[in-house]
Amino acid sequence: MIVGEALNRRSDLQKRIAQLHDRLSTSVLVQEGDEPPEKPEELLAELNSLCDELQHLIASINHTNASTTLASGETVTRGIARRDVL
Repeated sequence: MIVGEALNRRSDLQKRIAQLHDRLSTSVLVQEGDEPPEKPEELLAELNSLCDELQHLIASINHTNASTTLASGETVTRGIARRDVL
């Protein structure tokens, strides 16, 4: 997977995790005796799976950024930090 694809996948995962978080909140906050709209256990399992995938993806992106050198001789990580400061 190239870095651009990884960054897009990271963005997609973050959006899906936020949506799942909202759905999970809705499913666990119901009146006593009412049925939740979705099974919280299933949502939580999916959320955990997506979080694990996101963690692995972020580590891969960070590793690539730390080991890739720009034309200036600095790593991508240092270049991003310099850009953020500017």
